[in-house]
Amino acid sequence: MGKIKKYSLIQRAALLALLFVCLVPLNSLAQTIQLTGTVTDTKGETLIGASVLEKGTTNGCITDIDGNFALTVAPNATMVISYVGYVAQEIPLNGQKVLKVTLKDDTEMLDEVVVIGYGTMKKSDMTGAISSVDTEELTKRATTNPAEALQGKIAGVNIMKAGGNAGAGISVKIRGVKSFGSNEPLYIIDGFPGDIDNVNPQDIQSMEVLKDGAAAAIYGSVAANGVIIITTKNGKKGETHIDFNTYLSITQVANKLEMTNAEQYKSTIKTMFENYNAQYPGDTKAIPAYCTSDTGIDTDWQDTMLRSGVSQNYMFSVRGGSETAQYSVSYNHADDKGIFLGNNYRQDNARMKMHMTKYIFDVDANLSLRYTKSKQPQYSLREMYGISPLLPIYDESEKYGFALTASQQLPANNNVMADHTFRDAATKKFYTTANVSVGVKLASYLNFKTSYAYRGVHYRYNRHYPDYISNAQSPYEYPFSEESTYYWEEQVIDNILTFNKEFGKHNVNVMAGSSITATKYAESGVSVTGKTTKYFVDANGNLQSKEEAAGFLDPNFSTIDAGSGGTYAGNGTNYKYNRASFFGRVNYNYNNRYLIQATIRYDGSSKFGSDNRWGCFPSVAVGWRISEEEFFPKDSFINSLKFRASWGRLGNENALGYYDFQALITNLNYYNGGYVQGTGSSPWPGAASWEMENRGLKWETTDTKNIGFDFGMFNNKLTGSINYYINQTEDLLITKRLSPSAGYENPILNVGKIRNNGIELELNWSDKVKDFEYNVGFNFSTTKNEVVELASQGQALPATGLLYDTDHVPAYAKEGKPISGFYLYRTDGIFQSDAEVETWNAEHGTKDSQGNWIGIQPKAKAGDIRFKDLDGNGVLDEDDKEYCGTGIPKIEANLNFSGSYKGFDLSFSLGSAWGHKLYNGNKYFYESMSAPLNMLSSVANAWTPTNTHTDIPRAVFSDPNQNSRESDRFLENGNFVRLRQAQIGYTLPTSLLKKAHIEKLRFYISGDNLFTITGYTGVDPEFSTSSPLNSGVDRYIYPFTRSYTVGAQLTF
Repeated sequence: MGKIKKYSLIQRAALLALLFVCLVPLNSLAQTIQLTGTVTDTKGETLIGASVLEKGTTNGCITDIDGNFALTVAPNATMVISYVGYVAQEIPLNGQKVLKVTLKDDTEMLDEVVVIGYGTMKKSDMTGAISSVDTEELTKRATTNPAEALQGKIAGVNIMKAGGNAGAGISVKIRGVKSFGSNEPLYIIDGFPGDIDNVNPQDIQSMEVLKDGAAAAIYGSVAANGVIIITTKNGKKGETHIDFNTYLSITQVANKLEMTNAEQYKSTIKTMFENYNAQYPGDTKAIPAYCTSDTGIDTDWQDTMLRSGVSQNYMFSVRGGSETAQYSVSYNHADDKGIFLGNNYRQDNARMKMHMTKYIFDVDANLSLRYTKSKQPQYSLREMYGISPLLPIYDESEKYGFALTASQQLPANNNVMADHTFRDAATKKFYTTANVSVGVKLASYLNFKTSYAYRGVHYRYNRHYPDYISNAQSPYEYPFSEESTYYWEEQVIDNILTFNKEFGKHNVNVMAGSSITATKYAESGVSVTGKTTKYFVDANGNLQSKEEAAGFLDPNFSTIDAGSGGTYAGNGTNYKYNRASFFGRVNYNYNNRYLIQATIRYDGSSKFGSDNRWGCFPSVAVGWRISEEEFFPKDSFINSLKFRASWGRLGNENALGYYDFQALITNLNYYNGGYVQGTGSSPWPGAASWEMENRGLKWETTDTKNIGFDFGMFNNKLTGSINYYINQTEDLLITKRLSPSAGYENPILNVGKIRNNGIELELNWSDKVKDFEYNVGFNFSTTKNEVVELASQGQALPATGLLYDTDHVPAYAKEGKPISGFYLYRTDGIFQSDAEVETWNAEHGTKDSQGNWIGIQPKAKAGDIRFKDLDGNGVLDEDDKEYCGTGIPKIEANLNFSGSYKGFDLSFSLGSAWGHKLYNGNKYFYESMSAPLNMLSSVANAWTPTNTHTDIPRAVFSDPNQNSRESDRFLENGNFVRLRQAQIGYTLPTSLLKKAHIEKLRFYISGDNLFTITGYTGVDPEFSTSSPLNSGVDRYIYPFTRSYTVGAQLTF
């Protein structure tokens, strides 16, 4: 009986346990909810296959094709939503039953990581002046050059095109002009020096601009002009994306010079000669017959040589990867038919990128191949503008079918259509960039990386023309062919060791490395002219010579060997350059509040002699995250605030040739340098050293100081930064002029200083109002440039002259003023009568050696310009030139807007520059009215006795009063406001695309350079020049274009 009772107790206990086990899941079911939601990215695109997991359990699911999910979970569960390549989120439900989750790309984290020299850093920890670029905005510009797309996006970064011709170069300056040599920044692409032209904007993942010395000093002697760091896109784990982008642009000339028509041309030239003959009756010139005849010809040579351009661009990419390897492959083809006849530019660009992770190893490899073919107009812009409108294009009576000025008794000029027809030239370039790096994780806090990079350029140039005539005074009597080529290659080996560890509130990052760079260059060229020299003895027994046609069975054969039997010429050069560098950086962060960075770099260059081969370039920077302090109010509208200060020293060798420190021997023996033997007109062949040895040459050094604040306000809707900087470059490499009797070329010396200072402001407002999301960006910068010191007291370094490159020089570099300062004669109105001239000359003038009074403008007449005698010595000379401004803008401001609403998007960019002058060289060339070439139509408003209310002087042959001397007559205000770009796009809804397995399809239309508000009367107020000394001098700039674009972006 007892056993039975005991058994019953055990049975009862088992039943109770079983009941409890059964009740647990029932209880759980009673306390669950049905959770639904959608997962998208920051652009509103749904994420397919995102993981949705109840934290601490295996209960989960993935999103469907529309990014939706449904899952039964506990009401107080914490959900973990993740997707490969995005930042995971943990969301406590607290009873919520519907979630709308937006995942950020891992490059869009609030405290984003930016790329710096030889590493990365959290943006909040930066102490240098570094600006990041919104790479999505770069892709909205219809260009294959990222530098052009960068225009107006960053404060203190000035970007200008050299001209409107297809294939024109881009000039980039960061914080002003610092050297008389190149002022282009260093480009680092995927960790290695590169060429920004070789990167397509669609391939860019991130772009950082290092503007101050502390940020750039780690690159030492190659970073004096700033650094732009570009990281290209790579695939992501677990997904494959196929992108196809294309656009078509129609380009037109935005502004062209208004030249005279036939009647204006004839009338002005007739007046020119009449005024001269009236002034000099003893030296009368016959009025050209064409001024009084009517041929009915009125050729607009600009319309003849200009056309509508077409640009086509196609870009295809595949990106994907797995847990251990990611890859990216892209190809871009661009074809640009320029607005000038004979101007075409083609580009093909392929890029491959791979990243692999295995055990403790990280391997990165990149390969980029680029091919360009450029055909530039083979006729002169000056000839095109200057040719008479009375000349027809064609003339069947001429041997080659083109009208000639000599036959029409017109002023000598090339028929530019003939030049275009017969001359052919093309430049081809093949670029190769390859690099590989291997990283080893030695410990959780210690990494080592070794890398090798190669860059090569193969250049080929071909030019050919048959015998032809475009100007009877300078005929091309023999066929000509030319081929030239060069090979440039650079190899870089880097080794870097990085230590990164946290010790409580202390974080220390230490980097040390070395870099070896070797560069080689070899150039050669050969040309052949279809002629030979025959020697004979004349009837008097004298040795004579004559040229005869030889070679070129057919004058249209364009190869070099086709000219066999003709006259050959060749040339060639080569150099080698080496640089060794050792560098290190220490970053210290205490409690995420106090930041210190110090760098040092030693560079040794083969450009210098043994005395000063090595340069030391240190920097130090501090930062204070004020908003992290306990005393900072947490409920303030200011969310983040950081103070930065830095000092850095950078080097520069760009103004120095590869062997300038040596006394090289050359086989040139020419008159200008003092011939060795023979006579000046016929020197003997020989060799001499025209340069002085100078092993004391040393680096230019640029000291940079920067203070700034970074801030975020109104829940970080408003972010921005403000910087004040001072840059001073010392030991400038400047050419010092010697007397011709010295017998040497002008030497390069370390003398002179240049200073730049300015303020930069960047503001960005991002917000979302229901379905409308928008961003407004504004940046503002000031620049004050000053030449502090030159080689000697009173030295003036001239810009390139408008006449023969040496005469009519409008700008100089002088102490106390900007590097490109305009020094000009001051005008004081126009003489309205000869009596006024006589009074002026009676009151102003000087006596000659015989004591005779000479008026200050003795050849002036009514209608001529009165010039100011600023020094009061009675003579107009160089001492009467006055500083009149600079071509460097004092202020630049840009406004960028982008917004989107339910699939529609709109963006535009406004740019402006203020406080500078432009010297209108076109007015000098075509408004001087001193020679019978074509002129600007403004000459129709020239002074006459019946047209006195004008600032354009009279037309007079030979310009006796020198009205066209370099003066403020040709100087104009350069201020402008420009709509650089505007774009409207539409992205089709995902619901329409999913059946075709299309992830995204966007169409857009855009316009570039849509309008410009300016008082400048030249071709364009914004252009780059080959030398900083020429800044603001408008001299034969190709007219810029206005383009209209339609495009599509497709992603699978």
